Amino acid sequence: MARRRREFEEASLSMTPLIDVVLLLLIFYMVTTAFQDREIELMLPESDSSAIPEEKKKFVIEIGRGENELAMNGERITVEGLDRVIEVEAAADNIQSVEIKADEYVYHRRVIQVLGIVKKHGVDAVGIAVREKR
Repeated sequence: MARRRREFEEASLSMTPLIDVVLLLLIFYMVTTAFQDREIELMLPESDSSAIPEEKKKFVIEIGRGENELAMNGERITVEGLDRVIEVEAAADNIQSVEIKADEYVYHRRVIQVLGIVKKHGVDAVGIAVREKR
């Protein structure tokens, strides 16, 4: 009686499920990182009126509650960095107006400090953002 020899099949892994999982993870990370807020969370003070410049070369400066919470056009920045950027952009005539968004609980001296930097470099069209009263 002759024994049959078993032929072993070579083991193989299907790459399709692995590729599906990797693509799903990639899509998940792309979607979750795309919606991250780079701006500082602000609660603007209420007012009956506001005067915000409506020009094309407008820069937005946000001042948050924390000591170092300062952003320009959505990017966090230091006070010294803000001074340098405003100086360079004003010299190149890239700034026509500035909108300051300050949280309602920010110390007045921080708003005056930012306003002083803007005015120092010759930008005269400055507006303060507020919430409309209900």
